[in-house]
Amino acid sequence: MYRPKKKKEMSLMKELKERNLLGEGEPVDIPDLENNDLIEENTMSVVALPPIWGLEDRVKGRGVGDNRAQFIFQCDRDLRFVLERGLWFVNGWIVSMDQWTPSPGPDFLNLIPFWIRICGIPIHLLKKQAVEGLISPLGKVDKVELHAKNSDSVEYVRAHAWIKADAPLQFRNTANFKTG
Repeated sequence: MYRPKKKKEMSLMKELKERNLLGEGEPVDIPDLENNDLIEENTMSVVALPPIWGLEDRVKGRGVGDNRAQFIFQCDRDLRFVLERGLWFVNGWIVSMDQWTPSPGPDFLNLIPFWIRICGIPIHLLKKQAVEGLISPLGKVDKVELHAKNSDSVEYVRAHAWIKADAPLQFRNTANFKTG
């Protein structure tokens, strides 16, 4: 049975805009505010999802928009515990979190710490600079663990790096050494 498609109804906002009945308004200047109390109040908080740290009695959560929640801790020990444990995975998704700041930078909630295992670097080229060179295109390298002198195995080395959450993950990469 053939049914003609209905003409899509125009949204109210679009219709008001087309009729010049919707305006943006002039910018409003807000005077400088004394906000040290709010900064102090939020210092002991993390912006993250969800509260699965086992601290239900000692943390309070609230929605702060943009699919985000803020969790306020009663003591610095609990806050440090959560930050040091790192990210959580929920239903296959990485849940990004970061400590609240009054002026978040462009990477706020967009950097994810990873321990990366690197295999296949020849022993005679196993230097910190080689590992950093391999990982630095992915993000900022914090720490490189080389165990060549003190280890029974040099099958792999590890590096801790901060990778951008909005960049594709790379599970494999090839390194070209000038020495061959």
